[in-house]
Amino acid sequence: MMSDPQHRPTRRHLLGGGIAALAALPVASALGAPALADPVRPAAASLIDLGPALASVNVRSVAFGQLQDGRSVAYALSNGDPATLSVLDVLTGERIFGTEIPGAELGGFVTPGPDGLIYFTCRSPMKGGLFSLDPVSFEVTLIAEGISGQSVLYDGSFGPDGRLYMGTYPNARVLAYDPATGEIEDYGTQTEDAAYVFGLGVVDGEVWVGTGPVPHLFRIDIASGERTEMQPPAHVMEGTDWFTGIAQRGDLVFVRLSPRGTYDMAVYDQLTETWLEEIVEGTFDTAPTAVARLNRVYYLQGDVLMGYDLRMRRTLSVGFEDSALREELSEAVGTYGIASSEELPGLSPYTVVGLNTDGVLWTYSTRRKQGSSVIADVLASPAGAHSIGTGPDGAVYMGAYLSSGVIGRIDPETEEIERLRGPKQADTIVAHGQQLVISSYPGAVAHIGDPSAAWDWSAFDQILMLGRGAPNYQDRIFGVTSVGDRIALGSVPDYGQLGGALTILDPATGDLEFHRDVVPQQSIVTLAHSDGLVYGGTSIHGGLSTTPAQDTAQLFIWDVAAAALVSAEEVVPGAKVIPEIAFGPDGLLWGLAGEGTVFAVDPTTGAVVHRIATGLPFGNNWGLLTSLFSRTSEGCLYAAGGNALLRIDPVAATADVVVDSDVRYAALGGNDRIYLAGEINVYRLEE
Repeated sequence: MMSDPQHRPTRRHLLGGGIAALAALPVASALGAPALADPVRPAAASLIDLGPALASVNVRSVAFGQLQDGRSVAYALSNGDPATLSVLDVLTGERIFGTEIPGAELGGFVTPGPDGLIYFTCRSPMKGGLFSLDPVSFEVTLIAEGISGQSVLYDGSFGPDGRLYMGTYPNARVLAYDPATGEIEDYGTQTEDAAYVFGLGVVDGEVWVGTGPVPHLFRIDIASGERTEMQPPAHVMEGTDWFTGIAQRGDLVFVRLSPRGTYDMAVYDQLTETWLEEIVEGTFDTAPTAVARLNRVYYLQGDVLMGYDLRMRRTLSVGFEDSALREELSEAVGTYGIASSEELPGLSPYTVVGLNTDGVLWTYSTRRKQGSSVIADVLASPAGAHSIGTGPDGAVYMGAYLSSGVIGRIDPETEEIERLRGPKQADTIVAHGQQLVISSYPGAVAHIGDPSAAWDWSAFDQILMLGRGAPNYQDRIFGVTSVGDRIALGSVPDYGQLGGALTILDPATGDLEFHRDVVPQQSIVTLAHSDGLVYGGTSIHGGLSTTPAQDTAQLFIWDVAAAALVSAEEVVPGAKVIPEIAFGPDGLLWGLAGEGTVFAVDPTTGAVVHRIATGLPFGNNWGLLTSLFSRTSEGCLYAAGGNALLRIDPVAATADVVVDSDVRYAALGGNDRIYLAGEINVYRLEE
């Protein structure tokens, strides 16, 4: 397909201890623990480059419009390294223009402006970049980044004054950009108890602002800046922690809520100034279309296109749930942008168009109850591994961060990387007997399936969803280990929450034990099992937008049969996270501490027998970007951390650097070869 040259953005404006193994056994105190061993020594190693871990389309933001020549188009931001922007013909899927966004891996919002330009945001590692696209010349301009010290810009909406209003993280600010003057007005932090202004919309000339994870809904007078907090009724606020989207359509305002289990949508009537009693359940994170024929808007309820009658104030079916198109799109992670034929004159009347995360562009006739799809030529981009693990088949699997639903697999025989369907974000991948367990975000979900069969992600069974919000308040599972026929899972709580959980699950029956705050106010990020005891490492950090209440991470022991905590103690003074633990070939329990110590504990006595200083930071707040595993054939362990690969000799109590850069994760394949996931590419250690 044809595409214009990939223009690069031009800069225009920049703003600026010890632990007891059993209650009856002796405990080695911190005073009695060994002194730190000698630090790591560098070593040389050769690597074989296997190529990018994953390369895919991952559309997260979409807006629709028309070019000067009359073509109806979609403006699509796709996540990757770097993120990309594509302009697509909605009738054919042809890419008319595409460009990479250097310095950004994640797209934000995209919206047409009244001046004819298209405005969009990107981030990570850049701080909240605001861009414009000229749809005539296809020039991309970086307008500003890091405005008022903000990392993320959310939900841009133009007001009647022609200014672009945006919410922010981490200080829950509201900003207004004036394209005519280039000036940016900062309306300040909206509330001190929430870090996000996530939902924002312009309603009858006012800016409505929704926060999270502590929910507030404000109305801001554009001229005066005066802010008034709205007080939605109990049936709207019950279970609501976030206001995630605000869109006025006619006399109604559609307000999307989270988590409420599956994301819901409340409706506010501007004429009567009341909230309707009906809560529209299970809506996806996509705004309703503009008002279409028959005084309707269209929205997504899960993966089903639905209609809403603005006059009758009620939902209605458009037949999508029974269509062949729904079945065709069944494996898609989601659709982040839809539009009606009233917005896009090139479409037939009574038609809705959508663009899925994986680049599938679909159209559906609400009159004929039929649809079709094409694969749009979205500019793809490579992505690094977010997680890594070895399956029972010996293959190494890699999860992706907020993907379009992909998993990578390294074939142990050919070492080719396969791209497979999977969850949006695989956080942990482990073998359980002959099955593969994959945990995913959001909502602390786990699936299980047989990787030896022809790969079919839809055949994997969802065996757990702890869920955001009440009653469990869990969001991410990073620690997973087999406990006989059962599985132990350690989790990080929801946004704004402290206190992770240990869940013991029988995947055959679904029976589970849920134990929150095993270590009070700490998350559980790594697990190991031996002889009926589950060992776990914690992080003092909870969900995003929380302040730790404890000072030091702990290593705990849980008696599975008794369903009781045996002990929980500090093993490395000052460590904020214990990101990895694993049993070594010497029978000791080895682990990594976040501040850079490799340690070993004797499980029979509870004594800390080794502490090795590495000078390398291990893991982030939750212990990501680390790995630890035993290599029996060599009688040693390997650890990934601090962007390096270390070889741990348990006899000599040394940790030597084998690879000193571009190491995010590591795993031992069934072929006894070591694979490394770098920022983008995957390597095999040559020996």
